[in-house]
Amino acid sequence: MKPGPLRSLSLAATVVILLAIVTSPVLTVWMIRKEASRIVTDPLQGLASSSLATMQASEGFLETARAVDGNGMPGAELGAWLEASSAKVDAQYASYQQTAMNEQERSVFERLNACKTDYRATRKTVVGLLSENKTTEATLLFESQCVPKFHAYAGALGELVKHNAEEAKSGGAQIIRLCHILLGVQGLLLVFFFIYGFFVPLTAVLERLTRKPIVIRN
Repeated sequence: MKPGPLRSLSLAATVVILLAIVTSPVLTVWMIRKEASRIVTDPLQGLASSSLATMQASEGFLETARAVDGNGMPGAELGAWLEASSAKVDAQYASYQQTAMNEQERSVFERLNACKTDYRATRKTVVGLLSENKTTEATLLFESQCVPKFHAYAGALGELVKHNAEEAKSGGAQIIRLCHILLGVQGLLLVFFFIYGFFVPLTAVLERLTRKPIVIRN
């Protein structure tokens, strides 16, 4: 009995569905690998630059420099503004500190905190001198101590950004390695299913063709 059109269509649909089930993991892993490659190869300098620029704006270095030059806010107003700005930065640091960190990252973060505290203490003294209209003393302290301490603070932040960037790059490379392994495994499974699907029917046909006919004797 010949198979009807409906049966042939159902068999074809079954083959298509099985093929989709087998190939979908391969395609999924390939997409993951492609995305991981993009993460690894993306330039990381923009991340460091934006972080440093944000820190400069948040920590009020430029505002303090303008006040010292006589073109910025008065000392009392600047002090209040800096306190509010520093509180926002501290909240961000506190949120970051709650994340899981290894020993090296913790060490870099502690150095960042130490530089931040040192810089802010000197900056506070500069603002206090400005509030007392001691512009000359404030200028000398700002140029001799506040500027170098701010550079040290910015450098410590740059080290933290660099550390996180290197960890992200290493993680992306690990993802790529895992994707290669998964692609290999899925490829082997795909080959197995194709070979199995081809040779099993072929073996059955060959067996029927080579089978000796049954002779019925009277």
